[in-house]
Amino acid sequence: MYIYEELCNKKEIADSYYDIGLDYDGQDNYQEALKSYSAALKIYEEIGDKQGIAFSYNNTGTIYHRQGHAPEALKHYLIALKILEEIGDKDGDKEHLTDRYFNIAWIFEGQKNYPEALKYFFAALKINEKSENKRGIGASCSNIGNTYQRQGNYSEALKYHLLSLKIAEEIGDTKGAASSYNNIGVVYMEQGKKQPNPFKRDSLLNEALKYYVTSLEIRKEIGDIGGFGFIYDNIGGVYRLQGNFPEALKNYLAALEINEEIGNKALIANTYNNIGRIYTEMNRFAEAEKYLNDALYISRELSIKVSIIEAYEFLSQLDSLMGNYQQALEHYKLYTLYKDSLLNETNSKMIEQMKMSYETEKKDKEIQKLESEKEISSLQFIVQQESLKSTQSERDKIQAENLLNLQQVDLLANEKKLQQLEIEKNQADYTAQKAETDRKESQLVILNKEGVIHMLEIKKQKLLKNYLLGGFVLFSLLSLFVYSNYRTRQQLKLQMLRNKIASDLHDDVGSTLSSISIFSQMAQQQSKETIPMLETIGESSRKMLDAMADIVWTITPENDQFEKIILRMRSFAYELLGAKQIDFEFVADDDVTRIKLPMDVRKNLYLIFKEAANNMVKYSEANKALFSIKEEKGFLTMLIRDNGKGFDTNKLTEGNGIKNMKKRALEIGAKLMIDSVLGEGTMIQLKVAV
Repeated sequence: MYIYEELCNKKEIADSYYDIGLDYDGQDNYQEALKSYSAALKIYEEIGDKQGIAFSYNNTGTIYHRQGHAPEALKHYLIALKILEEIGDKDGDKEHLTDRYFNIAWIFEGQKNYPEALKYFFAALKINEKSENKRGIGASCSNIGNTYQRQGNYSEALKYHLLSLKIAEEIGDTKGAASSYNNIGVVYMEQGKKQPNPFKRDSLLNEALKYYVTSLEIRKEIGDIGGFGFIYDNIGGVYRLQGNFPEALKNYLAALEINEEIGNKALIANTYNNIGRIYTEMNRFAEAEKYLNDALYISRELSIKVSIIEAYEFLSQLDSLMGNYQQALEHYKLYTLYKDSLLNETNSKMIEQMKMSYETEKKDKEIQKLESEKEISSLQFIVQQESLKSTQSERDKIQAENLLNLQQVDLLANEKKLQQLEIEKNQADYTAQKAETDRKESQLVILNKEGVIHMLEIKKQKLLKNYLLGGFVLFSLLSLFVYSNYRTRQQLKLQMLRNKIASDLHDDVGSTLSSISIFSQMAQQQSKETIPMLETIGESSRKMLDAMADIVWTITPENDQFEKIILRMRSFAYELLGAKQIDFEFVADDDVTRIKLPMDVRKNLYLIFKEAANNMVKYSEANKALFSIKEEKGFLTMLIRDNGKGFDTNKLTEGNGIKNMKKRALEIGAKLMIDSVLGEGTMIQLKVAV
């Protein structure tokens, strides 16, 4: 590449970056691969190399897909497809175009958006038919059949799988034919599961068995050992549905042998579950319990939620048959907990599909905002009108005061006239009497006018008081509306932020840590020697996964209910203390299940419990323990007690564990008490206001 840079050959430089990206991709070094593809894309865009641009976008999408970032992968795949559709006919390169359709369809299928997946699979089929690419036609038909089968449209699924089988046999694709036989068997078995008529059910299951056996025989002929395991598993499933438990067990054990030979732990966990289930149905409870617990151990180690859910479900059924009803209830609760967790995870992924309608929703919200502003403006106009009325009232008051002044002037004039009349009184009695009458009449008029003025003043004061009261009420309602609206939006933002943080931690950090754990295990398995560094990496990544799971669980708003906290504590205690065979009792008052704790209190309470339980298992050498949680007089009290060897609290040298517990108690304003007696055990009590 350095030579090409000296020669300024940008096309060769871009191709070199692209090839480097492929090398990093092959090494699973996704970060460096993304950097190389990005550098290649930039140069391809400069020189206008559309094919190079399309390939760079496609390979970037593939890396995002492997990392579990489906929305980013889909975005890059769609850009690559658009460019290839523009240049496809000119270059005659149909194979790359159909590969892009497949990539996009698989993204939609993984999101259970089957109509969109079918749309792109059919687009690939159309191109392959036009170019008479029979291998591509067979692959398209197989994918279409699988999608229809997942939809439950068995007639269409069977139709396309038979087409795929026919083409594979025509072109001599033996492995493809074996795959088609297996797919057809899956369609018949799925129909048999849902068929209420026993005769039709047996007929469908026999058809499934026939196709599975044919697929297995073909794979044996070509030596495809990797395909043996899941076919034996499928055959075992048919025999189990038919009630032929010995044959089912025989095939499950054959599948287990193959899966252990190729070292696929995920398939081993699935087969353990199937064997445990068949032993349960054969009433061989001891063997069933062993295999189900082994399945649970591997599934939890690899964080395979589907297998964990099945293991807890089958263990619950087993415990119920054995009469261990309390244990059956505990396993069923854990089954429900993990099932709800998987459903929430699926819902989070489904949210990504709604992003296309985001802009429309955004516009609707803006319209609502404008309408709200319009309502506020209307209220402001009413306030202004009331203010104008108040101003008019003030003007009326001034006019009334002016009228009063005029009346006072008239009164002074009348008094002067009265004095004149009194002077003339001696001149004539008639004139005096007449003047007296005039004076009384004038006084009466004045009193009447003063009464009118007083009434107007009272009316004006009442009107002003009503206007002020109405304005105050209106302003209070407006303020309350604005505050309520603001508080609701803030709470909604906080809930959305907590959900987004939990989703991002689970999808981004969780998938990366899980990949590190799996890669370290694979590298350890492929190495003939034990590599301590790989073991350390694997162990550290699993610890980080556990810690991250606690953080995600803490942040998620739906876990604020104390009932979820108790269930998580029970699950942790059962797994941790059960492994050490410590007999324990977990007591929680019914009243505490109604408590809703803030996120920081919930987090620190659970982590103090977890630290105390870990210390008990590591150091106490106890064989009995008690966990108690109760609420009284506004305080939540958690008590943890064991009958272990204890320790001298006077000589206590606090390690990180006890320091962390005290620090967490201080953060939530709780009182932490640790009491231990040598040879008698240890008691830890936490008391926090609720």
